[in-house]
Amino acid sequence: MNSIDTPAPATADLIVCNQLHKPLDDRVAFYADAARSSATCRAYRSDMGAFTTWGGRVPASPETVASYLAACASLAAATLRRRLAAIADAHQTAGQPDPTKDPLVRKVFRGIRRVHGARVDAAAPLDIDMLAQIVAALPDDLAAIRDRALLLVGFFCALRRSELVALTVKDLDRRPDGWTITIQRSKTDPYGHGQRVPLPAFRGPLCPTAAVANWLAIAAITEGPVFRTVSPDRGIASTLPAPQVGMILRRRAAEAGLEVQLLSAHSLRSGFAVSATRAGIAAAQIQAVTRHRTLGGLAPYVRTAGPPSAAQLLGLPPLCSLTSGQP
Repeated sequence: MNSIDTPAPATADLIVCNQLHKPLDDRVAFYADAARSSATCRAYRSDMGAFTTWGGRVPASPETVASYLAACASLAAATLRRRLAAIADAHQTAGQPDPTKDPLVRKVFRGIRRVHGARVDAAAPLDIDMLAQIVAALPDDLAAIRDRALLLVGFFCALRRSELVALTVKDLDRRPDGWTITIQRSKTDPYGHGQRVPLPAFRGPLCPTAAVANWLAIAAITEGPVFRTVSPDRGIASTLPAPQVGMILRRRAAEAGLEVQLLSAHSLRSGFAVSATRAGIAAAQIQAVTRHRTLGGLAPYVRTAGPPSAAQLLGLPPLCSLTSGQP
């Protein structure tokens, strides 16, 4: 078996300790930046880059921001909303009045949505049938064994890609009465309280518990990251980069003969919500897995799932339970 390189990353305690030796102004800037996720910081930098390339500056007048919105009216409403948030943040950081709160800017934004619609370029959900088709088409090599576990855990635990690649062996609670995973930090838990999600076990090729156990045993992983890169010579590295999750899903879906254009890593999470809704599972039970702050967060998936089936209306049990069973 190949050796596994698991260099110990810098811990949060070490990072904080290093900050204590810096000047106070640097520490203020560090903690101010830490108020947002790294993904939000990257998005805001990109959005401000687009604004300045167009000709915008800080401070900007409401008229300038309104003109910028009109020039970018073809973008999705969510993109425009985030760019407004980036502009607002830049002004707040600079101690300048926020032009995005001006009635003119808000009126222009509402007008753009009314004329162009609130178009949403969302990832297509990967439902349970598509997942089964992908798993059935997987070969039996090391990378495929990893991918089976990766996709099944991502789907049945409704994980975001950042949560999926951050999983470590110590986050797996392998009890005889069922496995659970602990998500140390997430979008809905930015302060790291930790969220626990059951890892289902049932008969058949879609069992995520069996898939993870098989991957860990074959790859001889006993500590560190659960999901890792696999080189052509069967070497196993330390960490799987988050962008690889979507790439793996699209590649495996293409090999199974599925359309991959609208698939992304989020398709696993949304696919669970849609499939569970179609199976008649209560929204509160689905929320316990997806960890949405409110049931309203599930509304888009309920709409995607469509109207209830005759079996659901008659109170018949779902054909496939997504949250229970025995291996």
